[in-house]
Amino acid sequence: MSVTAPQGFRAAGVHAGIVPGNRRDVAIVVNDGPSRAAGAVFGDHPDPAPPTLWSRQVVSGGRVRAVVLNSGCANAGTGPPGFRDAHSEAERAAELLDDSAAEIVLGAAGPVGAGPPLDILDEGLTKAVAEVGRGGGLAAADAIRTNDTVAKIAFRRGGGVTVGGMAKGPDPSLGSVLCVLTTDADLNHQQCQAMVEEAAAKAFAPLTGTNDMVLFMAGGAAEGPTDENVVRDLLARVCAELAAQLDADPPTTEDKQVTA
Repeated sequence: MSVTAPQGFRAAGVHAGIVPGNRRDVAIVVNDGPSRAAGAVFGDHPDPAPPTLWSRQVVSGGRVRAVVLNSGCANAGTGPPGFRDAHSEAERAAELLDDSAAEIVLGAAGPVGAGPPLDILDEGLTKAVAEVGRGGGLAAADAIRTNDTVAKIAFRRGGGVTVGGMAKGPDPSLGSVLCVLTTDADLNHQQCQAMVEEAAAKAFAPLTGTNDMVLFMAGGAAEGPTDENVVRDLLARVCAELAAQLDADPPTTEDKQVTA
């Protein structure tokens, strides 16, 4: 288990056809609540990718229903057309979930300079939403791999709450990270934001890429009061485990040049 280890989260990872062959390339992680609090850290690149621009707006609202991610196309360096594609992707996910696009975060990784094949991505989203479930965490982690050779997952439990996570690197020293973290603790947006900023700063190199994102979602499904210090410790341990897995799976020189 990874992002679905905490109560109240479902996920899926499917093959849509963005990546050649039969590899999974579209993932979704859904927060079923009862809370939808979230915080995130993004790369500080001067020309952020459209999915990053979209997701910053969503997270600033403090609520996230789901995150949709794809490999095979970073949708970076694509300008206004790329943002329109990102908006369309969020709207499609919201339609499938019967929810609001304003609460759909996007993550993308892969070759830069071209927008996503929307027809293929839409088909993948439809398939992913149909398959979403508590057992989908590993498949979701597999679907976000770009140059990673293996999926990266981790989770920790303590004090009546659970924190889970998945990441693609392939190397935190490059500042090339997509990471989704989840918890069933009852937190608000401000707590999520402070915790993810602290954890990301300790575990990962400064995020400088166009598509870099570390997202933390809190669903509040755990019973009993939340001890913020317990959650902070669990989150730090999960991030450290994911960073160690990324360090153990370095990219090739070619990988560094062509992907985000």
